[in-house]
Amino acid sequence: MKRVLVFCAHSDDQVFGPGGYTTKLAKEGSKIHTIICSYGEMSHPHLKEQEVQQIRVKEAEKADKMLGGSGVMFLGLKEGSFEHECKPIYHDVIKTIKKLKPDMILTHSSDDPHPDHRAVHRMFLKLYDDAGLQCSVYTFDVWNLFNLGKRKNPKLVVDVTKTFKKKIDALQAFKSQRMALVVLLWSVYTKAVIWGFRRGCRYAEVFYKIR
Repeated sequence: MKRVLVFCAHSDDQVFGPGGYTTKLAKEGSKIHTIICSYGEMSHPHLKEQEVQQIRVKEAEKADKMLGGSGVMFLGLKEGSFEHECKPIYHDVIKTIKKLKPDMILTHSSDDPHPDHRAVHRMFLKLYDDAGLQCSVYTFDVWNLFNLGKRKNPKLVVDVTKTFKKKIDALQAFKSQRMALVVLLWSVYTKAVIWGFRRGCRYAEVFYKIR
């Protein structure tokens, strides 16, 4: 039984990126834990921060159950300043990761167009090195459609045909993120179909090994 940790920026990234793969792993008996850096208050500036937090936590927990996850944890970092905000809780985050004892970690790619995603990538690698972890680390894309620069990197292409619908259903749990769904859903399908064609299946997800 594997212990898998998803370390991401926002409450829907763990579904947009590796949702099909983590669902597949959960069905096979793995424990999937998710650490989310931000509550995403900036997504609804017209609402009170506490109200947005409650909405996004509830949505993430619902999606996690739909995908067979073993729980989500929010760090409560402010968007746009993750690396600075993490300093006061840095060692606590390391302790949490060590306690989970992951066999595999999935996180954002280094060149995702979203600045928060790139910040999480940098921050996580520092956490990984400082914690002295030895497990495998793979990155996933959210806003990238294609990235030719990664072509030579070791990659993992996973057939998610049987769990892809569950991923799409879980994305619908994020009702507060309808705009993101409109913008990103077409790319989720496009990438899944293209990598599925290359993998010899209907839908697939791709990951790049960096550790």
